[in-house]
Amino acid sequence: MADSQRLYQERVQLYKDAARHRKTNRVVILANIWTWMTYDMGYKLSETLFDSKKMGQVVTKFQEKYQFDFFMDFGGRNPLAISGALGHTDYIINDETANLNINDFSYVEPEDYAEISENYTKFLWTKFLPRKYQKLNEAGAKQKMLNAGAEFGKFVQHSTEIAQTMASDYGVPPAIFLGTPAFWNFFEILFNWLRGIKGLSLDLRQRPEALKSALDGVGVTDFFGMTLKEYRQSSQKGTDPSKGPDVSTYLLGHSILSKKQFEVFYWPYLKELFDYAEEYDKILHIFAESENSRFYDFFKEAPKDHVVIHLELDDMFKAKKEIGDKVCLCGGMPIDLLYNGTVQANIDYAKHLIDELAADGGFIFSQNKMVSYATDCKAENLKAVNDFIREYTI
Repeated sequence: MADSQRLYQERVQLYKDAARHRKTNRVVILANIWTWMTYDMGYKLSETLFDSKKMGQVVTKFQEKYQFDFFMDFGGRNPLAISGALGHTDYIINDETANLNINDFSYVEPEDYAEISENYTKFLWTKFLPRKYQKLNEAGAKQKMLNAGAEFGKFVQHSTEIAQTMASDYGVPPAIFLGTPAFWNFFEILFNWLRGIKGLSLDLRQRPEALKSALDGVGVTDFFGMTLKEYRQSSQKGTDPSKGPDVSTYLLGHSILSKKQFEVFYWPYLKELFDYAEEYDKILHIFAESENSRFYDFFKEAPKDHVVIHLELDDMFKAKKEIGDKVCLCGGMPIDLLYNGTVQANIDYAKHLIDELAADGGFIFSQNKMVSYATDCKAENLKAVNDFIREYTI
């Protein structure tokens, strides 16, 4: 237990030192590992995605094998038992090919934007839920809600148990996804959960004023409607000594935006997060999917030593030159190399990343993309890289 506590605090400090651009003896290893851990531990997706207790077994065995410092997720991203209890899930599971895909969808109609601007929470309960879970419009809806509530209770219980076990037995701080408060530009919530890719792309061109009004009306929020402004009221200044980042956000919807559109529909809300991190001396962790170089001028506005940006498809060495003095970079390890390369080629590339990006601090090592499918990674390569990094001093 004492060793786990020591390791826990060491990992938290390593993360914060990296975020603050302080030189450390070694780099933090962050697991951007998602459903791949299920395959690697010998389970089927249909087993773990509907059973959070079984997912906990996967996570702890996975940590014993690879010994990461931080995780993006402890298996909580896809709690399908909850949506299954309501009679619907957007996900398509194929155990034979080990794939998890999602259909594009739209649960928001263009005329809903005015209502969303006025009362987003009311919209969720009166429009979104009945549209997505159509069985709630049929007999037995109350029982389905009760069943979903019971599944949610199990999910919270098991998620808490996983986090406690990872901390007490393995010295691993809270996962960044679900382990820290997450706030999004409402554009992301529309893109990922409410309006969908096609619908939102059309709105950008056909009804930009209505879209902008909804973004301003809801603001920076979590999915359920707690706004960043409300959260600020209970915030204490200073970074939390028990975790790595204090807050997180995720950029994916930005991938359909031009630089000009980003300035209108995204930047004002991202800047709110930057301002919060600076004013309250917090560390903000951003997972920026896709390729982001056209937005570097905005990222340069980040408060120095307060923001970590996990870049997915960017040239990390270019990013280091252009924005690395303001933000801590995260990522860098190509998953195509982790699957197709030799063990030595993977170790060599990991060493190159650390030598070039971490010499003066400001770098957290992770996989560039979300490791999700069976062909995203080979176990022997991942283990060899992690074993190397833990012993490599800088």
